[in-house]
Amino acid sequence: MMLQPILPLPVLVPIALVVLGLIGWLCASACARLSLRLRVLCVLLALLAASGGVVLLLNPGHVEQRPSPNAPVWVVGADVSASMASPVRDDPGAEPRSAVAARVVQRLAGFPQRDVRWLALAEDARTLTDAGQLAALPAAGRSSAVMAAMAGGIETLRRSGRTVAGAVLITDGRDTRPRALQQLISRAGAAGCPVHTVPLGSTWQAADLRVTSPHPFVMAYPGVETHLAATVSNTRMGSRQLQVELLDAEGNILQQQTLNLADGESRSVSFSRKAQAGEYFIRVSPQQGESREDNNTARITVRAVNSRIRVFLAEGSPYWDSKFLAQYLREQSVFDVRSVHRLSEKRFYHINTGDDDATPTETPGMPTTAEKLAGYDIVVLGKGMERLMDAAAVQALRAWVSEQGGILVLSRGRCYGGRLEGMEEMEPFVWGSRADAAEYRLAPAQDGLSSGLFGTVLPGGEHEVWGSLPALDDVWAVQENRPGTRVLAATEGGNTPMLGIMRLGLGAVACLNGEGLWKWDFYPDARNHGNMYREFWRRFLPWVQTAAEFMPGFDLSLHVDRADVQEGEAFTCLLGWRGMGRPAAVQVQAVNLADGRVVAEHAAVLRPSASIPRWECAFEPLPPGEYLLRAVAEGTPSPECRLRVRALPTEADNLNADPEMATRIAEATGGLVLPPELTDEQLAAVFAMPAGVSTTEDVYCPLWAEWQVLATMAGCLGFLWYIRRRKGLL
Repeated sequence: MMLQPILPLPVLVPIALVVLGLIGWLCASACARLSLRLRVLCVLLALLAASGGVVLLLNPGHVEQRPSPNAPVWVVGADVSASMASPVRDDPGAEPRSAVAARVVQRLAGFPQRDVRWLALAEDARTLTDAGQLAALPAAGRSSAVMAAMAGGIETLRRSGRTVAGAVLITDGRDTRPRALQQLISRAGAAGCPVHTVPLGSTWQAADLRVTSPHPFVMAYPGVETHLAATVSNTRMGSRQLQVELLDAEGNILQQQTLNLADGESRSVSFSRKAQAGEYFIRVSPQQGESREDNNTARITVRAVNSRIRVFLAEGSPYWDSKFLAQYLREQSVFDVRSVHRLSEKRFYHINTGDDDATPTETPGMPTTAEKLAGYDIVVLGKGMERLMDAAAVQALRAWVSEQGGILVLSRGRCYGGRLEGMEEMEPFVWGSRADAAEYRLAPAQDGLSSGLFGTVLPGGEHEVWGSLPALDDVWAVQENRPGTRVLAATEGGNTPMLGIMRLGLGAVACLNGEGLWKWDFYPDARNHGNMYREFWRRFLPWVQTAAEFMPGFDLSLHVDRADVQEGEAFTCLLGWRGMGRPAAVQVQAVNLADGRVVAEHAAVLRPSASIPRWECAFEPLPPGEYLLRAVAEGTPSPECRLRVRALPTEADNLNADPEMATRIAEATGGLVLPPELTDEQLAAVFAMPAGVSTTEDVYCPLWAEWQVLATMAGCLGFLWYIRRRKGLL
């Protein structure tokens, strides 16, 4: 028994004595008419009741230990999304990840005397009554929002006032919302809760054939075959012989190719045809055993360029390369060619498209101002340009490329002897010395493959034609690539860049490091694969237009900041103008390619620019699908580009486990990375009681709360009242 007086004892004791004396005197006075024996009895009853009140003021009682209403709680969350049904190892016969997770749950349930919340995690968190229910759940969740669901479960307990002592997350690390990692870390940090993880699974991909197009938007030029390409990937389908089909918008089969594809292999397939504008599809028919069939078709949009590519070609030191190139370009309907060839100091030939012959003149006729260059899309320079251009002409050429979106092609490598002021800064390469006498053959590089020049427009790197072509002459060593240069082709060892392109302002500069391509037209082994000399220039010059901001025949440009966005993400279109005047208003439309409807249309906003007029057009997120973006301005052709909005990832997109993600969660929250087979020591560490936290609390139980005390006081007062009433006293 212990006392917790309401008032301090030095104050309470005198008050109690005074009160008891006063009550005794008052009771004795009030019972003066009674006999002495009854009067004494009444005084004793009054004093006894008053003494009970004094005792209550002393607040006697005892301390008991009871379960704390804020006892710590632990959270165990198990991933029940569909990816957990995949094998725990890279073996089709291995048990599923969900079965291993069920054993871990049962093992955790065997630790006694802990308050545990059992959560099933998939699209959200479901609270279950016990571990048995959680272990029995099938892995069937359509998506993995595991981190966000776990964060929500911890936050709910924290806001209810509970102390979350720890959490265990059993998962394969697959999460279709990986950005929720920071959310889980912040919620666990706010609750002071370490998250221990049990990562399950390894590499595993479901059987599937997938067709993707690296270049879903293609420009078709008059007289030039259009190349429609796609990549076919084989995952766990075994070696297959596939029929790859090219279809038009109505579903008619236009061409077919047989593709032998080994298990785990990805190969490019390309169809060449004089395609008209429209929508085309490259498809592989669904195969037995595929896990999904919605990714067997790739859509390609083809748009026709009706205007010809305007080319100016200049040669200061004519050679077979320049003669063959000028003659070939003049024969092609896609090119409108103007050319000048220097034969001597005062003797020049001008040969243009449509000319059968030319007579020599004494003036070079070079377009040496930006105004004159504005009439061309591409300028091709050979060698000896120091005899045709001065510093002012070079500056005009630079302004034309950078400010008007022109394309400069250095067709024979370094285009000058000695030094030509201003030209060095325009070249993609910083030249070293002339290369040694070794043979330098052109071989596609990674940038050339990823850009689509090789493998789509030209044969890919694995094609035998590149090894059969004659070596190039007059190759220069390259000290370094200028910033922004993409090496499209190099020597077979990759040591010397052979073909590069560099963005310069609105335009671009391409450079072929060497000469002697004309031999590709005559070399017997090379001719077995077609005339690669003609094919190279006929395909490369239209392709190089994609490196600049403006397409031939367009004064308005349109580009999207990201051609591939995820559902829920906004995007921005950027536009530019290089023509005379300026459109009063520019709009951008988003056309759904599935049904041809304009699903969104926004006005572009003119923004300050130090060079050409520029607009910006922001779009809110669009539903998943493929879209054609079209800029519309009165009086000018409408440029277009493609946009793909990917649906949020689902479990079917990737079944590979991500143990690194589970490790990052544990490290960021102060938790442990646990194996599936938990030891007793690991269990004790998971369920360790936090410092300063107890499952019980001391509760003071005062005596006044006991009914016996109050009943005694009430009995005394009641008996006193009874005696007085029997004797006729009020």
